[in-house]
Amino acid sequence: MQMFHQLTSNLHLACQACRGAFTHGGKDAAGWAIIVMLCIIIPVLAMIGFFIIRIAKRQKALADHQYDDPFLTAYNSKK
Repeated sequence: MQMFHQLTSNLHLACQACRGAFTHGGKDAAGWAIIVMLCIIIPVLAMIGFFIIRIAKRQKALADHQYDDPFLTAYNSKK
């Protein structure tokens, strides 16, 4: 834990406005809140994108063309 603290002690983890509001108390709560949010949001967005692409590829490969809309099929074949 001490090594982790040494690595992060010099980092500016928040913008100046947020950081300035919390440094007077000796805490860096806003900086850590931003890091925690990023550590949660970025993997969640990556997994959502991964599953959207996976579902689209599977749908394209396994779709039954018997149920395609004739209007949309004719429209797409002109392009």
